[in-house]
Amino acid sequence: MVSQRAFGLLASVALFGVLVPAAASAQGGRGGGRSSGFGRGASLPRAPGVDVPQVVNAVNLLVQHRQDLALSDSQFMNVIAIKRTLDSTNAPLMRKLDSVQRLFKKGPLFSSGSPERRDSVAEANSLVRETIAAVRENNESGRDRAYALLSSRQLDSAHGFEAKAEQQIQDAAGQNRGQGKGRPPSG
Repeated sequence: MVSQRAFGLLASVALFGVLVPAAASAQGGRGGGRSSGFGRGASLPRAPGVDVPQVVNAVNLLVQHRQDLALSDSQFMNVIAIKRTLDSTNAPLMRKLDSVQRLFKKGPLFSSGSPERRDSVAEANSLVRETIAAVRENNESGRDRAYALLSSRQLDSAHGFEAKAEQQIQDAAGQNRGQGKGRPPSG
């Protein structure tokens, strides 16, 4: 037989198991609205991390839009050669950016971070800016070599694809800023 004390404890646990989910649901927790501040998709304040801005690679756009641009086989082979060189040049820089971003994810909840972390994040952001500048410089050099292969009609279309990609990045950055996420891409 179960003693009265044990029975009372079991009843309390069972009641707790029934009331807590009901209370959480009533307050907008799990499955409730996003305005509750808890549950899936909630935006809890975190210490800043390091964000790596996206960069348009016009050479990749030429490869992606080969048919739209009607690139000849020889143009395409030359663009692929430029792409491979550019990818090899940028690969160590992109690995560095990836490592820095992983190392400096957003910080602990409700924390502005220690002075040491703030200093480290500032140094990491500086490193990201320098590395992104190098990637952009490499991309511009590759783009110039690839664009030199194109006819004037192809060049006009390529500029359009590049402008559209740049606009998509800016739009995404604007949406993130509007939601309190990320920061504007460094330009």
